[in-house]
Amino acid sequence: MRITGDELERARAATENLLEELGVEAYLFQVEPRDGHWEVGVECAVRQGWQRTVLRAGRERLLESWEQGEIRDALLEEWGRELEDCRKEGGG
Repeated sequence: MRITGDELERARAATENLLEELGVEAYLFQVEPRDGHWEVGVECAVRQGWQRTVLRAGRERLLESWEQGEIRDALLEEWGRELEDCRKEGGG
C-alpha cells in the first residue's frame, strides 16, 4: 500500500482522536500501513500492568472518520470493545 506522508499523519491524528474519544487512560500507539488497511498497535495501562492490542481499519475508513460521523461511530464501537480494559472509568 503506497501512502503519502500526509496520509500517515492524518491516520495518526484520526487514531489519536478516536483513542481520546474512547477515554483510553494511558497509552502508546503506532499506525502502520498494511495491504489495503491500517494496522493500529495500542499499548495501554490496565490494572495488571500493560496490554497490547492490534486493531485494524480500512485505509479510507480511518482517514474519513474525521468527517463521517457514521464511520467514526462504527470505529468507536469496534475499538471500544477491544480496548474495554484500557478505558477510564466512565470513559467513552
